[in-house]
Amino acid sequence: MDQSIELLTSNPVYMAVAVVLALLILVGVIKKLIKLVLVVSALLVLWVAYMVWSGEDVTVESLKEGLQSGIENIKEKTNESAEKAKETINKSIEEKTEEKLDQILPKSKN
Repeated sequence: MDQSIELLTSNPVYMAVAVVLALLILVGVIKKLIKLVLVVSALLVLWVAYMVWSGEDVTVESLKEGLQSGIENIKEKTNESAEKAKETINKSIEEKTEEKLDQILPKSKN
């Protein structure tokens, strides 16, 4: 690590390349964050428009409740998916273990 830092600080060309790469990475991350904010904002505007169109009152409390229910649904679905993945992985591991054990210790015929 120290050698790479010395190499960057001693040679201005390497430092310039490192700075350019760091800036490119930073710009990429910022662009993705901006896209995420725009998508969430658009969804919020569409949801408010739907609430107004359907005749329901739109208040800050209803927005908070909607966001909380959405977050709870996402957490619930994530937990369900994680449990299904764990079950699938465990089943796969058990099957592979049995196959390997059968290869190592073949069953004797009686």
